Amino acid sequence: MIAIKPNTDRHAMAEFKYLKIVDEVIRAIELGIFSDRAGSNKLESVRRYAKEKGVGVSTVTQAYMELEKLGWIYSEPKRGYFVVSKKSAKQPDYGHSINRVHAQLELANAVQYSFNDPDITPLSCTAPSTVIDQELLLNRLHKQVLKLRPYKLMMQDPIEGLSELRYEICRHLLRSGQVFYQDQLLVTNGRQEGLLLALTAAKAVGKPLAVESPASFFFQAILKQFNADVIEVPMQEDYADELALLTKAHKQQRFDTYLVNPNFADPTGRVLSVADKQALISWAIEHDVTLIEYDRGELYFGRSRPVTIASLAVDADNCRVISIADFYDTISPSISLGYLLCVNTFSQCQFAKQTVAEEPSIALQHMVANLLANGEYQTLLGKLRAQMKLNHQKTKSLILPVLNPSIYISEPTGGPCIWFKLPEGYSSEVLWERVIKDKLSIAPGAMFSFSGAFDSYFRITFALPWNQKMELAMIRLAEIINEYTEEK
Repeated sequence: MIAIKPNTDRHAMAEFKYLKIVDEVIRAIELGIFSDRAGSNKLESVRRYAKEKGVGVSTVTQAYMELEKLGWIYSEPKRGYFVVSKKSAKQPDYGHSINRVHAQLELANAVQYSFNDPDITPLSCTAPSTVIDQELLLNRLHKQVLKLRPYKLMMQDPIEGLSELRYEICRHLLRSGQVFYQDQLLVTNGRQEGLLLALTAAKAVGKPLAVESPASFFFQAILKQFNADVIEVPMQEDYADELALLTKAHKQQRFDTYLVNPNFADPTGRVLSVADKQALISWAIEHDVTLIEYDRGELYFGRSRPVTIASLAVDADNCRVISIADFYDTISPSISLGYLLCVNTFSQCQFAKQTVAEEPSIALQHMVANLLANGEYQTLLGKLRAQMKLNHQKTKSLILPVLNPSIYISEPTGGPCIWFKLPEGYSSEVLWERVIKDKLSIAPGAMFSFSGAFDSYFRITFALPWNQKMELAMIRLAEIINEYTEEK
């Protein structure tokens, strides 16, 4: 008797076709091809689309069903399929006032509580590398490194970091068109140490410094410990307006350092364009200001990796940039390892590292160097980005059908967060008090401003290990938001 093998190639081809249609429609929506003008948010009928693309009706039907499931489109009986309205996705207005404040610890202490309670779903916590379990990979790399006698090698470790690791990081950055050399890169114990070193090298400790607002909670946590004198410059829809505010702030109170989160800013998810980054570089040169950027560019799930400000400033002899990056986001929260890209600031950063920092683990440096050298890091990033994109789509598919459409929701192309805006008169701190009773946690907007602004905003993360608990948490969050905003 001869067993008949199923035609798996044909099945795979059909699956590829329907997924291709899904991606094609999503790209069209993101590019603004569909809108609410004159009913142009209606999709082609299933039969017409199938005829135009030369595919089966069942393939298009499957693609439309998947898009509906993911929350991109909805169907109306006898009318067809329509794109979900994005009226609420207009860029928020973060105001035009420049706030000068003293950074102090307040609301963050309460939210941190939720991170350590196993019964609470920590939608306020960002740990994107946890979406994939890397324990087996890390254990294997660790065993390989132990054979190198890392504690003996530690005696020979240069202050700049392991040469092999610095070389591999430069080689990795070159894949996205960013050219750096080993003598522009310093290995650190992670992003927190990286920011401390950058502030020390820029001689910003104890002096006024400017920060974009809403500001990364990572920036907040460090600067609040310093009780720093901070000048908040609110984000603007037109970056030229933002630079004008920077100029105004600089005239009112001179500062020598500006902290910026250019790629997938936490919490808004904003990505500065290359033109905007170049404009900021020109502004910094004109005003003799050092730029410190926190780069999360590796967390893209759109088309390409956004470049660092540092990579665009390498040819500018009179521009000082320090770019902070780490492997916390991409490999594991247990990897306390990162690096600084230093443009016209290397000697200052090197001296700061030599005087105020401990040497990074030589074992971890070898592990990450091996991961980069053998190509496994690229594979890991591919899986991570794909899972983050899927988590984002799942989150939208669960929240959008339930949530009041008047509530603003950001549309990130990378990073681990979604930024929400409640209707005027509603407080995210009050909302936090309600959701915590249901064993959920969000990050209220006041956490992202030194002056306590953005009370109507809040942030959640979708970049956590996905399971049924996460799905139920997303649905319940949308329900609580609706219950709260329908009271008045």
